[in-house]
Parts: sequence; structure tokens; C-alpha cells
Amino acid sequence: MFRRGIGHILRVLAVMALGVPAVGLILFGPRAPSSVPADRTVVVYWEKWTDFEGRAMRDLVAHYNETQGRRAGIYVDYVTTTGIDLKTLIATSGGDPPDLAGLWHRNVVSFAASDASQALDERAARSGITQDMLIPVFDEACRYHGRLYAVPITPAAIALYYNKDILAEFAEPLQRAGLDPETAPRTLAELDAFADIVQRRGRDGKLEMMAYLPASPDTIGWFWNSWPIWFGGRLFDPGEGRFRVDTPPFIDAYSWVQAYTARFGRKDVLNFEGSLSNYSSPRNPFMTGELAMMRQGPWFANTIRQFAPDIRYGVAPFPTIDGRERAFCEQDVLVIPRGARHADEAWAFIEWLYTAEPIRVQSRYGGTGLGYDYCEVRTQAGVERRPMPPLRPIEWICWMHCKNTPLREPSPAFLETHPNPAIEVHDRLARGPEARFVPPLPNWTELNAEFGAAYRDIWMTDVPARQRLEALQKRLDVLTEQAKRRQARYGEEYP
Repeated sequence: MFRRGIGHILRVLAVMALGVPAVGLILFGPRAPSSVPADRTVVVYWEKWTDFEGRAMRDLVAHYNETQGRRAGIYVDYVTTTGIDLKTLIATSGGDPPDLAGLWHRNVVSFAASDASQALDERAARSGITQDMLIPVFDEACRYHGRLYAVPITPAAIALYYNKDILAEFAEPLQRAGLDPETAPRTLAELDAFADIVQRRGRDGKLEMMAYLPASPDTIGWFWNSWPIWFGGRLFDPGEGRFRVDTPPFIDAYSWVQAYTARFGRKDVLNFEGSLSNYSSPRNPFMTGELAMMRQGPWFANTIRQFAPDIRYGVAPFPTIDGRERAFCEQDVLVIPRGARHADEAWAFIEWLYTAEPIRVQSRYGGTGLGYDYCEVRTQAGVERRPMPPLRPIEWICWMHCKNTPLREPSPAFLETHPNPAIEVHDRLARGPEARFVPPLPNWTELNAEFGAAYRDIWMTDVPARQRLEALQKRLDVLTEQAKRRQARYGEEYP
């Protein structure tokens, strides 16, 4: 029996499900195929990745099964599923979880607080996977109350991608304004100045191109809850012990976001936003030239390579209020759910990812578009194609996903041959003193849902950002007090 019982997990599910029937998810959730070796312990691994990311992980798992897995008598059964956080919680509460689950870092604390994932400290210490091995921001995001509940697998630091050709097209007016068309803006004031110049409207007056749009990609944008970071704020203050949105960095940040609709016309901006195509397609607005700049993670280099390899682009730290480098960091993580039947064998796979000797992997599932047999190395003479170097498994999957590494000391070949030409930017941001991640709160899913509703009001209406955030704070305080009482019931402190 879990120390909290399934009731606490079900409360988390009630917030996450948003009306999705739990029974249906259990009945139609992921199922492992039956064609696995009879002489091995089968580790059921649920993962969310599709497309080139999913194919790369399938290839890495296949390599493990044919090498170390065969020697250890372990077979990792890789199963792709959508809604993985919700389905894993449901399966755990029902007593039938996978042995390994690939979640987002925003899930770590809620899973740990609801006793849905196992603490990994002892296993990690025995395997030599210590805090000294990992970049601090990625290690910290895997912990709750100081204990390790997840391990990083593919991390990311968010940066600014910009189209060099579009900026060159507007070179003269940019230079007249004192801006360098060959250099990305460093401050938010400079970004605003670029936005005022780099735009295009049709004969009917409708926006056809913008320098930047806070709500892109997709509806209201990714990372919308991270705006205060670039204004020098923190998403969570441990001393305060609660989520605060009524502070100056939050009010300034969302007032700045809202000013974009005021500057270009709310109706025009919302219509332009609605006309943009989906992120993962050849019609991505960055690929089509409808947006000159986009806030994205290192995986975006793979998307560009897949859909528009001829674009000349640059990557820089996202502009900040004062020009200091700051970053919002994300990561995919691996957890071993509470009640996993083969937790030791699941850990053996994690240990292999981090500690195995460098490997080369054969493509079986259609490749990633990057090539498994070669890499492109940038030299003074140009780009040279060379044999793909052997990499540690954890580095290999990050390399294939075009992402930066969770390791403090990556292999030289990882950075030298990396397919993202700006990987050093992402890596530097993750190692910086102002690298941040989502608040480590057990009720973050609930708080973030309320925050999202407020953000939509700020973006789509003329309600003043300060007024909406101050009203939101009252609601967040109520939810925080409820969470504190729940934690106290189990003899634990909030957060």
C-alpha cells in the first residue's frame, strides 16, 4: 500500500484529467506487444515521443536490447503513448504501471508528492549518477524536498531563433534606427524596435509578416508562463513558499506581452495569429517567412532541417529587460513509477544510458533526417561530412534530438559534431546562474491551469495585466492553502 494510498493520486488525476474518463484511459491506454523474448525480464517503457524523436529512441532501445540487455537478461519494450502523464498516474493508481515512464520535468514534483514515483537516490549513488555529474538546473528539476525522483534524458534551454535573410531585407530602416540587422536584439527594448520595423501588411491592411509574436508558436504560445524570467524575476521564491504573480516582474512581463496587441492592433494581431499554420509542418511561420523570430528550444534546429534546410538563421539568448543572459530550461525525464514490477531492471537501463562506453547505433526505424552513419563538422574550410562519432547513450539521444546535454562534462565529440550549429548557445544558457525551471510545487498543475486562464484574458482582451494578475493571486492563495492542508494531513510541509 502506498504511504498515502490511491486517494491522493486520484486528487491529482482530477485536476489533470479535465473531464477525460479515467476508465477509458485504462481500457484504451498503451499496451505492450506480445512478441518479446521469453527468456528475459521485460521492462515496459512508456514514452511520448513520435516522429524523428521517437524513431531515434526506438533505435537506442533496440541497440540496448541486442547488447547490454541481452547480456543482463533484460528486454526493454518501448511503447509510444499520448497523454503519458495522465495515463501513467491512472495506471499507477490502478496497480498496473509501466516499469519506466518518460515524462516532462513539470510532472516530477506532482508525481513525487502523490507518491506515484519512486525515489532514486540510493540507486543513483550506487551507479555513480551524482549531482556532480549533472548540470545543476537539470538536477534540481528532478528533485523534491531534496530527494531525486527522476533523471534527465533530453534537456533544453530556450533561445531566440532569427531569420537572417528577413533582417537583411530590412537592413536600411534598421540601421537608420541604430539597430544592427546582422545581430539579434539583446534587450526587450531592442526587440520592440525590431518589431516596429520588421513587419509587412497587405493592401487590405492585414498583417502578413511580423518580426516577433509572443503568442507563437501555436495558440497563446509555448512557455507563456515563463515571461517573468526575462524580466529578472523568479517563478518561485523558496523563502516565500508560494506562487506569486502579483510581483513587479510578473506585472511588467505580462504588461509587455499585452502591449504587442495594443501596438499592432488587437484584432489584427489575433487574426494574424489565427492564420498561422501548425508548428510541426512545412507551413511553420518561421519556415514561410511570416515570423522573422521565434522563441524556441534546440530541437527547432531539427525542425528547420526537416522542413526548410536552406533557411539562413541565427540563434542567440532571448532578449531580457537589461541584456543579461537568462534562460528557461525544460527537459524530458525518466521516472520509475511506484509499484513497477521490474524497478531494478528499469534502473539498469537508466544506468546504461549514463555510464556505458560510447556506442554507435544502427538505424532501423527510418532514421531521423540527421543520418546515423555521418555527422557534419564545421571547419574553417566549410562543412565536412565525417563518420558519426561514438557517443555515450545519453549523449547519443540528445545529439539525435538536436538538444543540449544534461552532463557537466560532455564528450568533446558531442559539441564538435552536434547537428545544431548553435548548441553552444543553448548549453551556455543552461549552465548560467539565471537558468530557471517551473516551480517545484506539488499542485503546480492546478495553479498553472488558473494562470493559463488569466494569461488568455491578458492576451486576448484589454483587461489590464496588473488587475488580472492581482485577482489571480487571490485565487492562487486559496488553492495554496488547500494544498498546505493536504500536505499537513500526511505529515509533510508545503511545498
